[in-house]
Amino acid sequence: MTVKILLAAAGCLALMLLSLPLPAQTGGTGALTVTVTDQTGALVAGASVTVSNSARALSRSEVTGANGSYTFTLLPPGDYAVRISASGFNSLDVPSVTVNVTETHVLNQSLTVSSQQQQVTVEAAVQEVQTENSTLGGVVGNRSISALPLVTRNFTQIMTLSPGVNASVVNAGALGRGFVSLYANGQNDISNTFQMDGVTVNNYGGGSADGAAFFGQIATPSPDALQEFKVQTAQYDASFGRNAGAQVNIVTRSGTNDLHGSLFEFFRNEDLNANDFFRNRSGFGRGVLRQNQFGGAVGGHIIRDRLFFFGSYQGTRQTNGVAADGSATFNLPPQLTDNRRRSRRVVLPPEQSHH
Repeated sequence: MTVKILLAAAGCLALMLLSLPLPAQTGGTGALTVTVTDQTGALVAGASVTVSNSARALSRSEVTGANGSYTFTLLPPGDYAVRISASGFNSLDVPSVTVNVTETHVLNQSLTVSSQQQQVTVEAAVQEVQTENSTLGGVVGNRSISALPLVTRNFTQIMTLSPGVNASVVNAGALGRGFVSLYANGQNDISNTFQMDGVTVNNYGGGSADGAAFFGQIATPSPDALQEFKVQTAQYDASFGRNAGAQVNIVTRSGTNDLHGSLFEFFRNEDLNANDFFRNRSGFGRGVLRQNQFGGAVGGHIIRDRLFFFGSYQGTRQTNGVAADGSATFNLPPQLTDNRRRSRRVVLPPEQSHH
């Protein structure tokens, strides 16, 4: 009897889970809602809508419902082409619509009645309006990540581009990768959640990016390996959470049908660095600070249109003699220590002894 009750409970739970609506996006994906109308503004049901990403050979086709809309969920961030067609109307092509991580964009398009076989292509940029929810936040794309100056090539230094976010100032002479503490809407720096490709990457000590309680720092790929990231600061839905502060969603790049890659070398030394104000005032020369960051990234396909790869490497070498939090050790000569085993006893000869 007990077994039957457990099986019945498991069956009810499975039905409940299946009946739940799928989320439009996750921490590593986005969504696109396409709404189709005619020239009078009436909704067009049964229109065929196809979204495709040629770089990844991804294509999905669906039909609009009675409300003239269909939402394509769980789309990897990137640029998509949209094709809309319906019986009795001219087909319409939108060459590029950008889907961002955690966001649901709405594309409203009007079809014209066809008197003969025609095709309409929308060349103008599509207005992307986030109307599906009231989440506050901002997306920083790969172009900004690669072009903006990062002292140690750490993307956390530009998280303040998002509204409602404050961060500590980067100390260009400090040891390490130059992490900053993130404060969103008055929350402290351990109230944040970091996700990379939909997987939580918080350190064990809390939500701080810079290694709270000596538990290490969050993963920090090179800017060449990042596609985009978004910092959500308020009114995000229940699929995000864990902490009450900012929700940072990071998306790494992936391979495509085309082989692409990069090589880089960034360096600093005493010839390029300015002297510290107080050292200069005291008459001291420039301290030793030599930093080399080198590596590369490459992506492509293993099986065209089906299997892709992407990899990146960044090495960091730093010789730092100016950091305030550095440490040094030294060894004393034996005669200056209290090690008695190394001391010598002097014995005078008899003829030199005195009575």
